[in-house]
Amino acid sequence: MNPDRLAELEEERRFLLASIRDLDRERAVGDVDDNDHRVLRDGYVARAAAVLREIESGRSQLPPSPHRPLWRRAAVPLLTLAAAAGLGVAVAQYSGQRLPGQTITGGPEIDEVTGLLTQARQVLLSDAPGALAAYDRVLELEPDNPEAVTYRAWLLVLGARGAGDVALIEAQLGELQRATTIDPDYADPHCFLAVATGRFIEPPDTEVSRAEAQACLDRNPPAALRPAIEALLLEG
Repeated sequence: MNPDRLAELEEERRFLLASIRDLDRERAVGDVDDNDHRVLRDGYVARAAAVLREIESGRSQLPPSPHRPLWRRAAVPLLTLAAAAGLGVAVAQYSGQRLPGQTITGGPEIDEVTGLLTQARQVLLSDAPGALAAYDRVLELEPDNPEAVTYRAWLLVLGARGAGDVALIEAQLGELQRATTIDPDYADPHCFLAVATGRFIEPPDTEVSRAEAQACLDRNPPAALRPAIEALLLEG
């Protein structure tokens, strides 16, 4: 696909998603009646879904970059978890970058925290208990580390979902909410809250799911998370 056409589709996608949000707000304040809202929204959603499909098709036709950075190569196995769990685990921070909530300077404890987080990322897909153990140790050293709080809670949510443990899911939703207060600019806990409240509880809490999905997108989430979150916003 021509890159210019792809850019046009991306702009149309942004317009359609914004239009859906505006339409929902207008309905909430009574500016649009239920029938008009349903008809207009169905049209926007249908077009947005078609645009998203065309974008994904267009991206698949683009030639691969000859030299992809490490974080892009790491995103490939993360998408495997996306297929298995309903939403991928995508970590935005890698070695050499400041972690969310981490100060620029630090002593031995910060170094140990950085090493443990790196270790957890490396085994996140292959050894969930090992990743949980690393996150537990991080939280012993730094109880309010936002990455550890977020990804420990998310792994427990995924395990609880497989076991049908509703109480554990609800408890970990509280931990994800805590992570949003530790670092208000950190997108990942909002992304996971959107999926968990929209997909993993019965009945789904659509209002919270949509609000968290928008909060996720507003905070520039990892690219691997964005399609699943946008799909949530397209649902009624």
